[in-house]
Amino acid sequence: MRIRLRAIVFGVSACAVAAAGCQSSDPSGHFRSDASLPAAVATTLTASAALPVQPVTAFASEHDAHTSIVPAAVLSSPSPTTERRYTIADLEQLALANNPTLVQAATYIDAARGKALQAGLHFNPTARISGEQIQLGVADKGGEWTWFALQQEIVTGGKLHLSRQKYEIEAELAEIQAHAQRLKVVNGLAAAYFDVLATQLTVENERQLGKNAEEAVKTTEQLLNLGQANQQDLLQAQVEASRARIAIRNAETRLRQDWVHLATQVGVPDLPQQPLVGQLAPEGPTLSRDESLARLLQESPELAFAVAKVRQDQVQLQRERREPIPNVTVGGGTGFNYETRNRTAEVRLSLPIPVFDRNQGTIQQAAADLARSQAEVTRVQLDLQRRFADAFTRYETSREQVENFRDQVLPKARKVAELYEEQLKARRAAFPQVLVARRTVYQLNEDYNRSLMQFRRAEVEVRGLLLVDGLTSPPNPTPPGHINATPRPR
Repeated sequence: MRIRLRAIVFGVSACAVAAAGCQSSDPSGHFRSDASLPAAVATTLTASAALPVQPVTAFASEHDAHTSIVPAAVLSSPSPTTERRYTIADLEQLALANNPTLVQAATYIDAARGKALQAGLHFNPTARISGEQIQLGVADKGGEWTWFALQQEIVTGGKLHLSRQKYEIEAELAEIQAHAQRLKVVNGLAAAYFDVLATQLTVENERQLGKNAEEAVKTTEQLLNLGQANQQDLLQAQVEASRARIAIRNAETRLRQDWVHLATQVGVPDLPQQPLVGQLAPEGPTLSRDESLARLLQESPELAFAVAKVRQDQVQLQRERREPIPNVTVGGGTGFNYETRNRTAEVRLSLPIPVFDRNQGTIQQAAADLARSQAEVTRVQLDLQRRFADAFTRYETSREQVENFRDQVLPKARKVAELYEEQLKARRAAFPQVLVARRTVYQLNEDYNRSLMQFRRAEVEVRGLLLVDGLTSPPNPTPPGHINATPRPR
């Protein structure tokens, strides 16, 4: 009878530990290449094409991709009582509609197109009325008046065309940055999504273990009253229950923190906290280092931006070399000479002579900018390879950890716990040994979930072209104080 009761007390925990292990992603599953990871950005963008803002369901399953979009009410003011289990597709829809950095990136496109329009416009003509040789106080001696005259500055050398072309390329730069920002939003959301998934599993595991610990305390108290347990057993069970309650509160606090991070990535800070739909365990073939690096160097928006910037600076240099070509100012008008009582006409033609100012200083500045942007292409390539090496190392390391936990560590640890439980029933093992075995299984299960989270985050970074922070403000394609800081852009 004593053996049976002690087996009941301590056997409950084993079931809970096994259940806690089942809460994490299936360790027997295989890795898959997630269809939910962001598609690559095209490196060639047209100057006039607007960047489409469409939902990216790269991290969603085929079923999730056809789920209905979150209602508009949730976009503006989510109700705290809303009952919804969010998928990655739902969250992407919300992020693409609410993340403010996407709006900022779009404004740079509009600004560049506005500058392209302004830089290619002709100068306005000048109309005037003038009088000459006017004798004051002398009747009928009004001098000579030009009642209507027009003057127009004609831009030569194709300068207006080059000015417009330069800012059209700037609009391309802004489109590339907007596409990169969209990738950052989607990838940053995916990383936060996996963080919440992992913390959800931790909360579930902690609650299950807490429930088991409370039941163990009650059962130990009953056994103590029957004289089949001692005070040490009861104190140990109470310590475990207290530890479990603290662990539950800590896990729930961390879940709220991770949810805030997710909601801010979405752009809806008051998004009601709901369970997420998804799993941590990936499936399918693993990523190839060489293929991933080749794809990064071919499709990276950062490298595409640097290459397009070289083209813009080439046009800028060509434009500044045309600046010394003088513009021609022509004008004409008609009037009346009140002394001779004759109609008059005038014709004017003028142009500056580039003797001293041949724009040589600005040409030198534009040439330096071009050399700097050409070197920037090489720098970006090297920086991408360095960052890729770091990200792929994290990917490989976490993948090996996941495989080791799944195939070696967790099965053996669970087997040890099972053997100790059997020995406890046969009175060949003490309760502290069983307790250590259970703790080991739980801790290894948490380490497994953490490795899965790190694996998925690294996978997001590698597949997402190293663009992951969705709340970083997109940079201005043209820094302030450049050649463009003139009253009229050119």
